[in-house]
Amino acid sequence: MAANDRLIKGSVTIFYLLIGLEIVIMISPFAGYFYAGYGPLLDFLYGFKATAWLTGFFLPHAVIAKNDLLNFLNTLGRSLFSFGLIAFLIGAIQIYSAKIRRKGFVSSILYRWVRHPQYLFLAISGLGLLLFWPRFIILILYISMLFVYYILAKNEENRMLKQHGDSYAAYMQRTAMFVPGEPGKKIYRVFSGWIKSPVLALAVGYGLILFFAILVAFGLRRYTISHISKIYLPEKQITVVSIVPRSDQAMKDALDVAYEDSRIASILSEYRQRDGHKGFLVNLMPVHYMMQGLFLEPINSEEKPDRRSSWRNVVGFVFPFFSPSNHQAMMGRMNRDSVRMIFSQLTWPDGKYAPANEALNFSVKHLPLLKVDVDLEHRSVVEVEKTPKRNFWGRMPMPPF
Repeated sequence: MAANDRLIKGSVTIFYLLIGLEIVIMISPFAGYFYAGYGPLLDFLYGFKATAWLTGFFLPHAVIAKNDLLNFLNTLGRSLFSFGLIAFLIGAIQIYSAKIRRKGFVSSILYRWVRHPQYLFLAISGLGLLLFWPRFIILILYISMLFVYYILAKNEENRMLKQHGDSYAAYMQRTAMFVPGEPGKKIYRVFSGWIKSPVLALAVGYGLILFFAILVAFGLRRYTISHISKIYLPEKQITVVSIVPRSDQAMKDALDVAYEDSRIASILSEYRQRDGHKGFLVNLMPVHYMMQGLFLEPINSEEKPDRRSSWRNVVGFVFPFFSPSNHQAMMGRMNRDSVRMIFSQLTWPDGKYAPANEALNFSVKHLPLLKVDVDLEHRSVVEVEKTPKRNFWGRMPMPPF
Protein backbone atom coordinates (compact mmCIF):
# COMPACT_ATOMS: atom_id res chain seq x y z
CA MET A 1 0.00 0.00 0.00
CA ALA A 2 2.86 2.38 0.86
CA ALA A 3 4.45 1.69 -2.53
CA ASN A 4 1.12 2.44 -4.27
CA ASP A 5 0.81 5.70 -2.34
CA ARG A 6 4.29 6.74 -3.44
CA LEU A 7 3.47 5.85 -7.05
CA ILE A 8 0.24 7.88 -6.97
CA LYS A 9 1.93 10.84 -5.31
CA GLY A 10 4.74 10.71 -7.84
CA SER A 11 2.21 10.71 -10.68
CA VAL A 12 0.39 13.67 -9.14
CA THR A 13 3.66 15.56 -8.90
CA ILE A 14 4.45 14.93 -12.57
CA PHE A 15 0.96 15.96 -13.74
CA TYR A 16 1.02 19.06 -11.56
CA LEU A 17 4.40 20.04 -12.96
CA LEU A 18 3.06 19.63 -16.51
CA ILE A 19 0.18 21.95 -15.69
CA GLY A 20 2.13 24.51 -13.73
CA LEU A 21 5.42 24.57 -15.59
CA GLU A 22 3.84 25.27 -18.98
CA ILE A 23 2.60 28.58 -17.64
CA VAL A 24 5.39 29.61 -15.28
CA ILE A 25 8.22 28.57 -17.58
CA MET A 26 6.52 30.08 -20.59
CA ILE A 27 6.96 33.54 -19.06
CA SER A 28 10.44 32.78 -17.72
CA PRO A 29 13.87 32.91 -19.42
CA PHE A 30 13.97 29.09 -19.64
CA ALA A 31 10.90 28.64 -21.83
CA GLY A 32 12.83 27.27 -24.82
CA TYR A 33 14.45 24.50 -22.79
CA PHE A 34 11.14 23.38 -21.29
CA TYR A 35 9.27 23.32 -24.57
CA ALA A 36 12.01 21.27 -26.18
CA GLY A 37 10.65 18.40 -24.09
CA TYR A 38 6.98 19.37 -23.72
CA GLY A 39 6.42 20.59 -27.27
CA PRO A 40 6.49 17.13 -28.88
CA LEU A 41 3.53 16.05 -26.74
CA LEU A 42 1.39 18.96 -27.97
CA ASP A 43 2.59 18.40 -31.53
CA PHE A 44 1.65 14.73 -31.27
CA LEU A 45 -1.85 15.55 -30.01
CA TYR A 46 -2.29 18.18 -32.71
CA GLY A 47 -1.22 15.70 -35.41
CA PHE A 48 -4.59 13.90 -35.33
CA LYS A 49 -7.98 15.49 -35.86
CA ALA A 50 -9.41 13.31 -33.10
CA THR A 51 -7.03 14.80 -30.51
CA ALA A 52 -6.16 18.23 -31.98
CA TRP A 53 -8.88 19.85 -29.86
CA LEU A 54 -6.95 18.92 -26.71
CA THR A 55 -4.32 21.55 -27.55
CA GLY A 56 -6.97 24.25 -27.99
CA PHE A 57 -7.96 26.99 -25.53
CA PHE A 58 -11.45 27.59 -24.18
CA LEU A 59 -10.90 31.03 -22.60
CA PRO A 60 -9.06 34.12 -23.89
CA HIS A 61 -5.34 34.10 -23.22
CA ALA A 62 -3.62 36.23 -25.86
CA VAL A 63 -6.34 38.88 -26.24
CA ILE A 64 -8.46 41.23 -24.18
CA ALA A 65 -12.10 40.23 -24.68
CA LYS A 66 -15.03 42.60 -25.10
CA ASN A 67 -16.43 41.11 -21.91
CA ASP A 68 -15.39 42.10 -18.38
CA LEU A 69 -16.13 38.66 -16.93
CA LEU A 70 -13.82 36.88 -19.37
CA ASN A 71 -11.03 39.37 -18.64
CA PHE A 72 -11.63 39.04 -14.90
CA LEU A 73 -11.14 35.27 -15.07
CA ASN A 74 -7.53 35.78 -16.17
CA THR A 75 -6.68 37.90 -13.13
CA LEU A 76 -8.76 35.64 -10.90
CA GLY A 77 -6.75 32.65 -12.10
CA ARG A 78 -3.44 34.21 -11.10
CA SER A 79 -4.86 35.26 -7.72
CA LEU A 80 -6.25 31.79 -7.01
CA PHE A 81 -2.91 30.25 -7.93
CA SER A 82 -0.95 32.44 -5.51
CA PHE A 83 -3.56 32.14 -2.72
CA GLY A 84 -3.66 28.36 -3.03
CA LEU A 85 0.12 28.13 -3.07
CA ILE A 86 0.55 30.24 0.07
CA ALA A 87 -2.19 28.36 1.95
CA PHE A 88 -0.69 25.03 0.87
CA LEU A 89 2.68 26.07 2.31
CA ILE A 90 1.01 27.03 5.61
CA GLY A 91 -0.55 23.56 5.77
CA ALA A 92 2.81 21.95 4.97
CA ILE A 93 4.46 23.86 7.81
CA GLN A 94 1.76 22.63 10.18
CA ILE A 95 2.24 19.01 9.14
CA TYR A 96 6.01 18.90 9.26
CA SER A 97 6.29 20.88 12.49
CA ALA A 98 3.89 18.39 14.10
CA LYS A 99 6.02 15.48 12.85
CA ILE A 100 9.18 17.07 14.18
CA ARG A 101 7.58 17.68 17.60
CA ARG A 102 5.81 14.28 17.56
CA LYS A 103 2.44 15.92 18.27
CA GLY A 104 0.25 13.31 16.55
CA PHE A 105 -2.25 14.30 13.90
CA VAL A 106 -2.88 17.99 13.22
CA SER A 107 -6.34 19.40 13.99
CA SER A 108 -5.76 23.13 14.42
CA ILE A 109 -5.65 26.27 12.24
CA LEU A 110 -6.37 25.08 8.67
CA TYR A 111 -7.06 21.51 9.82
CA ARG A 112 -9.71 22.77 12.21
CA TRP A 113 -12.03 23.44 9.29
CA VAL A 114 -11.20 20.64 6.84
CA ARG A 115 -9.31 17.36 7.12
CA HIS A 116 -7.25 17.84 3.94
CA PRO A 117 -6.52 21.55 3.48
CA GLN A 118 -3.35 20.85 1.51
CA TYR A 119 -5.27 19.01 -1.20
CA LEU A 120 -7.97 21.69 -1.11
CA PHE A 121 -5.47 24.49 -1.68
CA LEU A 122 -3.59 22.53 -4.32
CA ALA A 123 -6.95 22.19 -6.10
CA ILE A 124 -7.55 25.95 -5.76
CA SER A 125 -4.06 26.67 -7.06
CA GLY A 126 -4.61 24.25 -9.96
CA LEU A 127 -7.90 25.97 -10.81
CA GLY A 128 -6.02 29.26 -10.98
CA LEU A 129 -3.50 27.76 -13.39
CA LEU A 130 -6.34 26.38 -15.49
CA LEU A 131 -8.06 29.76 -15.76
CA PHE A 132 -4.83 31.46 -16.79
CA TRP A 133 -3.71 28.80 -19.28
CA PRO A 134 -6.98 27.14 -20.32
CA ARG A 135 -6.02 24.31 -22.66
CA PHE A 136 -8.48 21.42 -22.89
CA ILE A 137 -5.73 18.94 -22.04
CA ILE A 138 -5.02 20.85 -18.83
CA LEU A 139 -8.72 20.76 -17.94
CA ILE A 140 -8.70 16.97 -18.28
CA LEU A 141 -5.53 16.69 -16.19
CA TYR A 142 -7.04 18.97 -13.56
CA ILE A 143 -10.27 16.98 -13.21
CA SER A 144 -8.22 13.78 -13.09
CA MET A 145 -6.02 15.20 -10.35
CA LEU A 146 -9.04 16.10 -8.21
CA PHE A 147 -10.04 12.44 -8.18
CA VAL A 148 -6.47 11.38 -7.46
CA TYR A 149 -6.47 13.75 -4.48
CA TYR A 150 -9.63 12.03 -3.23
CA ILE A 151 -8.00 8.59 -3.51
CA LEU A 152 -4.88 9.82 -1.70
CA ALA A 153 -6.98 11.42 1.03
CA LYS A 154 -8.96 8.21 1.63
CA ASN A 155 -5.73 6.19 1.87
CA GLU A 156 -4.29 8.68 4.34
CA GLU A 157 -7.44 8.56 6.47
CA ASN A 158 -7.33 4.76 6.63
CA ARG A 159 -3.72 5.00 7.79
CA MET A 160 -4.57 7.66 10.39
CA LEU A 161 -7.46 5.58 11.75
CA LYS A 162 -5.06 2.68 12.31
CA GLN A 163 -2.56 4.96 14.05
CA HIS A 164 -4.90 7.12 16.15
CA GLY A 165 -8.12 5.11 16.42
CA ASP A 166 -11.15 6.74 18.06
CA SER A 167 -9.56 10.19 18.39
CA TYR A 168 -9.15 10.48 14.62
CA ALA A 169 -12.59 8.95 14.01
CA ALA A 170 -14.11 11.66 16.22
CA TYR A 171 -12.14 14.29 14.29
CA MET A 172 -13.55 12.90 11.04
CA GLN A 173 -17.09 13.11 12.41
CA ARG A 174 -16.86 16.81 13.26
CA THR A 175 -14.65 18.00 10.37
CA ALA A 176 -15.40 18.13 6.64
CA MET A 177 -13.12 16.28 4.25
CA PHE A 178 -12.33 19.08 1.77
CA VAL A 179 -14.93 21.85 1.98
CA PRO A 180 -17.19 22.77 4.92
CA GLY A 181 -20.70 21.53 4.23
CA GLU A 182 -19.39 18.69 2.01
CA PRO A 183 -20.83 19.97 -1.31
CA GLY A 184 -18.58 17.52 -3.18
CA LYS A 185 -20.13 14.57 -1.37
CA LYS A 186 -23.62 15.77 -2.29
CA ILE A 187 -22.67 16.14 -5.96
CA TYR A 188 -21.00 12.74 -5.91
CA ARG A 189 -24.17 11.14 -4.53
CA VAL A 190 -26.23 12.66 -7.33
CA PHE A 191 -23.89 11.36 -10.04
CA SER A 192 -23.00 7.93 -8.72
CA GLY A 193 -24.34 7.45 -5.19
CA TRP A 194 -26.76 4.79 -6.46
CA ILE A 195 -23.91 2.44 -7.43
CA LYS A 196 -23.01 -0.10 -4.75
CA SER A 197 -19.43 -0.77 -5.81
CA PRO A 198 -17.19 2.09 -4.52
CA VAL A 199 -14.68 1.60 -7.33
CA LEU A 200 -17.34 1.59 -10.03
CA ALA A 201 -19.09 4.56 -8.42
CA LEU A 202 -15.84 6.53 -8.44
CA ALA A 203 -15.20 5.63 -12.09
CA VAL A 204 -18.73 6.62 -13.14
CA GLY A 205 -18.53 9.87 -11.16
CA TYR A 206 -15.21 10.69 -12.78
CA GLY A 207 -16.52 10.00 -16.28
CA LEU A 208 -19.68 12.06 -15.83
CA ILE A 209 -17.97 15.04 -14.20
CA LEU A 210 -15.25 15.02 -16.85
CA PHE A 211 -17.88 14.89 -19.59
CA PHE A 212 -19.82 17.86 -18.18
CA ALA A 213 -16.61 19.84 -17.55
CA ILE A 214 -15.55 19.40 -21.18
CA LEU A 215 -19.06 20.29 -22.35
CA VAL A 216 -18.95 23.52 -20.32
CA ALA A 217 -15.47 24.28 -21.70
CA PHE A 218 -16.76 23.93 -25.27
CA GLY A 219 -19.51 26.37 -24.39
CA LEU A 220 -16.98 28.79 -22.90
CA ARG A 221 -14.87 28.58 -26.05
CA ARG A 222 -17.85 29.44 -28.21
CA TYR A 223 -18.76 32.29 -25.87
CA THR A 224 -15.16 33.55 -25.90
CA ILE A 225 -14.97 33.57 -29.71
CA SER A 226 -18.20 35.58 -29.83
CA HIS A 227 -16.73 38.20 -27.45
CA ILE A 228 -13.35 38.93 -29.01
CA SER A 229 -12.57 41.54 -31.67
CA LYS A 230 -12.50 39.62 -34.93
CA ILE A 231 -13.67 40.03 -38.51
CA TYR A 232 -13.74 37.71 -41.51
CA LEU A 233 -13.11 39.34 -44.89
CA PRO A 234 -14.11 36.84 -47.59
CA GLU A 235 -12.97 39.09 -50.46
CA LYS A 236 -9.41 38.96 -49.09
CA GLN A 237 -9.71 35.47 -47.54
CA ILE A 238 -8.44 36.87 -44.25
CA THR A 239 -9.61 36.63 -40.66
CA VAL A 240 -8.44 39.47 -38.43
CA VAL A 241 -8.22 39.06 -34.64
CA SER A 242 -7.33 42.14 -32.59
CA ILE A 243 -5.41 41.74 -29.33
CA VAL A 244 -7.25 44.67 -27.77
CA PRO A 245 -10.91 45.54 -28.44
CA ARG A 246 -11.45 47.36 -31.73
CA SER A 247 -14.48 47.88 -33.93
CA ASP A 248 -14.92 45.90 -37.13
CA GLN A 249 -14.47 49.07 -39.15
CA ALA A 250 -11.24 49.97 -37.33
CA MET A 251 -9.81 46.52 -38.07
CA LYS A 252 -10.90 46.70 -41.70
CA ASP A 253 -9.42 50.19 -42.09
CA ALA A 254 -6.08 49.06 -40.64
CA LEU A 255 -5.94 46.14 -43.06
CA ASP A 256 -6.86 48.40 -45.97
CA VAL A 257 -3.87 50.63 -45.15
CA ALA A 258 -1.60 47.57 -45.29
CA TYR A 259 -3.08 46.48 -48.62
CA GLU A 260 -2.41 49.92 -50.12
CA ASP A 261 1.26 48.96 -50.04
CA SER A 262 1.94 46.93 -53.18
CA ARG A 263 4.50 44.78 -51.33
CA ILE A 264 1.83 43.24 -49.09
CA ALA A 265 -0.51 42.29 -51.92
CA SER A 266 2.41 40.93 -53.93
CA ILE A 267 3.77 38.76 -51.12
CA LEU A 268 0.34 37.34 -50.23
CA SER A 269 -0.42 36.66 -53.89
CA GLU A 270 2.87 34.82 -54.16
CA TYR A 271 2.00 32.65 -51.18
CA ARG A 272 -1.36 31.83 -52.75
CA GLN A 273 -0.17 31.10 -56.26
CA ARG A 274 3.18 29.47 -55.52
CA ASP A 275 2.43 27.58 -52.29
CA GLY A 276 -1.33 27.13 -52.50
CA HIS A 277 -2.38 29.06 -49.41
CA LYS A 278 -6.16 29.39 -49.13
CA GLY A 279 -6.32 32.18 -46.55
CA PHE A 280 -4.55 33.91 -43.70
CA LEU A 281 -5.01 34.89 -40.07
CA VAL A 282 -3.96 38.42 -39.15
CA ASN A 283 -3.31 39.23 -35.49
CA LEU A 284 -3.57 42.98 -34.95
CA MET A 285 -1.64 44.17 -31.90
CA PRO A 286 0.27 47.00 -30.24
CA VAL A 287 3.79 47.32 -31.61
CA HIS A 288 5.18 46.58 -28.14
CA TYR A 289 2.75 43.80 -27.25
CA MET A 290 4.40 41.79 -24.48
CA MET A 291 3.37 38.32 -25.68
CA GLN A 292 4.36 38.47 -29.35
CA GLY A 293 6.23 35.20 -28.92
CA LEU A 294 2.87 33.44 -29.12
CA PHE A 295 2.64 34.46 -32.77
CA LEU A 296 6.17 34.77 -34.13
CA GLU A 297 9.81 34.22 -33.29
CA PRO A 298 11.24 37.57 -32.17
CA ILE A 299 13.88 38.74 -34.63
CA ASN A 300 14.96 42.19 -33.47
CA SER A 301 16.50 42.66 -30.05
CA GLU A 302 13.66 44.97 -29.04
CA GLU A 303 11.17 42.15 -29.57
CA LYS A 304 13.08 39.56 -27.55
CA PRO A 305 12.07 39.13 -23.91
CA ASP A 306 14.41 40.79 -21.43
CA ARG A 307 15.60 38.40 -18.72
CA ARG A 308 15.00 40.87 -15.94
CA SER A 309 11.50 41.67 -17.15
CA SER A 310 10.87 37.93 -17.64
CA TRP A 311 11.59 37.30 -13.99
CA ARG A 312 9.38 40.22 -13.07
CA ASN A 313 6.66 38.60 -15.16
CA VAL A 314 7.12 35.34 -13.25
CA VAL A 315 6.78 37.13 -9.90
CA GLY A 316 3.88 39.19 -11.25
CA PHE A 317 2.14 36.01 -12.35
CA VAL A 318 2.71 34.01 -9.16
CA PHE A 319 1.88 36.94 -6.88
CA PRO A 320 -0.31 39.37 -8.87
CA PHE A 321 -0.91 41.54 -5.80
CA PHE A 322 2.83 42.43 -5.87
CA SER A 323 2.50 43.74 -9.42
CA PRO A 324 0.66 47.01 -10.12
CA SER A 325 0.11 46.01 -13.75
CA ASN A 326 -3.37 44.92 -14.74
CA HIS A 327 -4.27 42.61 -17.58
CA GLN A 328 -4.45 45.39 -20.16
CA ALA A 329 -1.07 46.81 -19.14
CA MET A 330 0.45 43.35 -19.57
CA MET A 331 -1.04 43.11 -23.04
CA GLY A 332 0.18 46.54 -24.11
CA ARG A 333 -1.90 49.54 -25.12
CA MET A 334 -2.90 50.11 -28.72
CA ASN A 335 -1.46 53.32 -30.12
CA ARG A 336 -4.01 55.03 -32.32
CA ASP A 337 -1.27 55.96 -34.76
CA SER A 338 0.57 52.64 -35.19
CA VAL A 339 -0.19 48.92 -35.10
CA ARG A 340 1.59 45.67 -35.85
CA MET A 341 0.06 42.94 -37.99
CA ILE A 342 1.26 39.36 -38.05
CA PHE A 343 0.04 37.45 -41.11
CA SER A 344 -0.02 33.71 -40.42
CA GLN A 345 -0.54 30.63 -42.55
CA LEU A 346 -3.35 28.25 -41.64
CA THR A 347 -2.86 24.49 -41.80
CA TRP A 348 -4.79 21.36 -40.92
CA PRO A 349 -3.06 18.53 -39.00
CA ASP A 350 -2.28 16.76 -42.30
CA GLY A 351 -0.33 19.83 -43.48
CA LYS A 352 -2.88 21.01 -46.03
CA TYR A 353 -3.78 24.69 -46.04
CA ALA A 354 -7.02 25.81 -44.41
CA PRO A 355 -9.26 28.69 -45.58
CA ALA A 356 -9.51 31.90 -43.58
CA ASN A 357 -13.03 31.19 -42.33
CA GLU A 358 -11.59 28.20 -40.42
CA ALA A 359 -8.90 30.28 -38.71
CA LEU A 360 -10.36 29.71 -35.22
CA ASN A 361 -11.09 26.04 -35.78
CA PHE A 362 -9.65 23.64 -33.16
CA SER A 363 -7.67 21.75 -35.77
CA VAL A 364 -6.10 24.74 -37.50
CA LYS A 365 -2.56 25.76 -36.59
CA HIS A 366 -1.27 29.25 -37.34
CA LEU A 367 2.40 29.96 -38.00
CA PRO A 368 3.76 33.38 -39.00
CA LEU A 369 4.66 34.43 -42.52
CA LEU A 370 4.82 38.20 -42.46
CA LYS A 371 5.21 41.03 -39.94
CA VAL A 372 3.87 44.43 -40.96
CA ASP A 373 4.07 47.69 -39.00
CA VAL A 374 1.53 50.29 -40.07
CA ASP A 375 1.37 54.03 -39.42
CA LEU A 376 -2.37 54.66 -39.33
CA GLU A 377 -2.10 58.42 -38.99
CA HIS A 378 -0.21 58.78 -42.26
CA ARG A 379 -1.80 55.71 -43.84
CA SER A 380 1.55 54.13 -44.65
CA VAL A 381 3.41 50.89 -44.08
CA VAL A 382 6.51 51.45 -41.97
CA GLU A 383 8.05 47.98 -42.20
CA VAL A 384 7.43 44.70 -44.00
CA GLU A 385 9.37 41.65 -42.95
CA LYS A 386 9.05 37.97 -43.82
CA THR A 387 9.35 35.84 -40.70
CA PRO A 388 10.43 32.25 -39.98
CA LYS A 389 7.47 29.88 -39.86
CA ARG A 390 7.73 29.42 -36.12
CA ASN A 391 6.78 31.14 -32.91
CA PHE A 392 9.08 31.70 -29.96
CA TRP A 393 8.58 28.07 -28.88
CA GLY A 394 8.99 26.44 -32.27
CA ARG A 395 6.04 25.17 -34.31
CA MET A 396 3.84 24.37 -31.33
CA PRO A 397 0.09 25.05 -31.49
CA MET A 398 -0.58 28.36 -29.75
CA PRO A 399 -3.85 30.22 -29.06
CA PRO A 400 -5.08 32.59 -31.78
CA PHE A 401 -7.06 34.47 -29.12
